[in-house]
Amino acid sequence: MRKIILCPNPYRDKGLEATRQARELLRNTGVETVVCLPFKNDGRFSSYGLELKPLQQEIRNSQLIIAFGGDGTILHLAKTAAMRGLPMLGVNLGSLGFISELEQNELPLIRQLADWKFETESRMMLDVSVLRGGESVYNNIALNDAVISKGSIARVVRLNIFTEEGQLTKVGGDGVIASTPTGSTGYSMAAGGPIVEPTARNLLLT
Repeated sequence: MRKIILCPNPYRDKGLEATRQARELLRNTGVETVVCLPFKNDGRFSSYGLELKPLQQEIRNSQLIIAFGGDGTILHLAKTAAMRGLPMLGVNLGSLGFISELEQNELPLIRQLADWKFETESRMMLDVSVLRGGESVYNNIALNDAVISKGSIARVVRLNIFTEEGQLTKVGGDGVIASTPTGSTGYSMAAGGPIVEPTARNLLLT
């Protein structure tokens, strides 16, 4: 039997109502579900009668994550899902929902998951490393973007940008946003960058 993780952002899914509805819809089709918060539960959030289990534990033997919240919830979960190679379905409970596939009023459609017939959409991600003195001091992966900026000090920073083929350009300003096509509708767009088809294989520098 396949297992699906229901991952609600309790700030968006008030009373975990959408999660409870999805749980009943899937249970009625014979799909096993488990409810996990996208971040560590420090006791601030009530389970509203649902058993909350640790995400890192349950993800080991699950086949899909359904995220309930806004784009921020999906971005937060993207690394976890990618590291395990799990597909993720977003249910938008936020304002914009650029990355989400379903709105809350479309929740009954998740009953189609019982047949496990769906299309997955591959999204490019960034693999980010910070090197100092030839040694890596920071590593992470990102679905949206990585930013190199001046920080809190009001000054111009000057950056040399290289690709594997050599120097690409020089930049003077507040900084640079390196964005994936998914992230093109976020910080990059706010800074004047273009909107790119999300399945494209492009790296944007804004």
